[in-house]
Amino acid sequence: MREFNQPSRRMAAMHGRRTTQRAALAVAIAGLAVGTLAAFTGAPSSAEPDRSVVSAASAVIDPVGTAAPGRPNGDQFTGKRPNIILITTDDQASSDMRWMPKTVQNLGRAGVTFSRALSPHPLCCPARAAILTGQYAQNNGVKSNQDPFNFKALKISTTLPVWLNRVGYNTAFTGKYLNGYGTHGKPQPGWDYWDASMINPYSYVGYEMYQNGNPQWYKKLNNVDYINMRVDKLVREYSADDKPFFIWASHVAPHGRLDKVKNIPSTAEALPPRRFQRMFSGVNSPSLRDPGYTSDRISDKNSLVQRKNRPTTQKINTVFRSRIRSLQAVDQGIAELVRTLRSLGELDNTYIIFTSDNGFLLGEHNLITKNVPYRQSLRVPMIVRGPGVPAGAVRSQRALMIDVAPTIADLAGAKPLIPVDGVSLVPAAVDNAPLRETVLIQAGPQTPADLSYGWWWRGVTTDRYTYARFFANGLEELYDHLHDPSEINNVAKDPRYADVLAELRRRTKALVTCSTSTQCSQKFDAMPGPS
Repeated sequence: MREFNQPSRRMAAMHGRRTTQRAALAVAIAGLAVGTLAAFTGAPSSAEPDRSVVSAASAVIDPVGTAAPGRPNGDQFTGKRPNIILITTDDQASSDMRWMPKTVQNLGRAGVTFSRALSPHPLCCPARAAILTGQYAQNNGVKSNQDPFNFKALKISTTLPVWLNRVGYNTAFTGKYLNGYGTHGKPQPGWDYWDASMINPYSYVGYEMYQNGNPQWYKKLNNVDYINMRVDKLVREYSADDKPFFIWASHVAPHGRLDKVKNIPSTAEALPPRRFQRMFSGVNSPSLRDPGYTSDRISDKNSLVQRKNRPTTQKINTVFRSRIRSLQAVDQGIAELVRTLRSLGELDNTYIIFTSDNGFLLGEHNLITKNVPYRQSLRVPMIVRGPGVPAGAVRSQRALMIDVAPTIADLAGAKPLIPVDGVSLVPAAVDNAPLRETVLIQAGPQTPADLSYGWWWRGVTTDRYTYARFFANGLEELYDHLHDPSEINNVAKDPRYADVLAELRRRTKALVTCSTSTQCSQKFDAMPGPS
């Protein structure tokens, strides 16, 4: 196997570290849509191997040789600004946190969890674009995974790493980037170390990483382990520098596998590292107990649901077990990252943010997918720990993907170069300050029929309701979570909900063209109830 190279330092091109600057010692909290911390702290049914992926595997292929924590407040201070590490998974259901005990222990119990975080555009490429820009798709242009609404629509010169680079941060990216980036993509602006997956990004094994212009092919090393090791080495290198650092580790797990090189067709099953491939053999997917899976009522739902047959329990469990097995490697990597930061004396000055690009359905409403207006698709896990972050706190505010960039900018003392639709989550995280009550949700064009409308569906979700309108046929779906938390009964045509439907239509109309945080988090009049 080829050597796992140390990343090169950018030396002369770097700006000198400023010693007096804004302490955006505030917590970049995006919420954890898992209800409460207790909802996912139970021990998994199978014991996890006690081994360190970074220290054990890395030794085989590539041996390697503070400011006091305080309440985030944004005051001026003298000292090193905080480091920030963003860790994202791909298609992770919020319920999957039950099988990530090390992440819960190292991040959740040491940081803040938001119980109702959402990915309002629940698809890989638009969600990542939201993270990079702090904007909804109507403003950043990234509406789907397909041309021309994917990476090609992104204005790369004004994204988050450019903001951070301008205020002196070392910046590094490793892992899956935006769909449409391609196998011959160039390094993106603002990143000092660029290490995107190039060829075969969904294969888990047999893939190419860019490695800052020194592309290498990895035939056997699972990509989750690769990213864990790459982050470990970046942290070790950047910790020796005076400058603060920002690292985005973008995992493909637990996304389904597709290997174009070996002509292995697309599947919803993930490919975990071998050491985890026999775990959880007796564990059943919690989705099998969801009324959304057991109910036969689909006639009032969109055409995608109606075209599908109910997946078998065997199919669901096979996919589910592969997914939580792949997440064991992510879980190990997070625990190892915390140990590394502690050993380097950097932990007390580092924010770690963990989330997923979108949620995932495993049989509910006959679907094994995402990008639909149901709670399993919209809800995401998100946790943050760092200096001044209340340990073990749970917040119920609706934190969103569009809030990640503004919050990181706040932490770093950076200024966004574009108007952002999201807000800094610092006040909500630290002081439990309120956020928006109504959230725009949407999905871009998926078929040629959608292109004439520019969208597949759009709507809003509130504390009580979720509403969506599908453009191709005008179908509306409306769910009352108070009486129907599983979103089985579409009440859009129920005359008792006529006033509710009219108000949700009005809110949708107000938000689909929103731009700026004020417009996109605007307050509305009281919601009427059913008659």
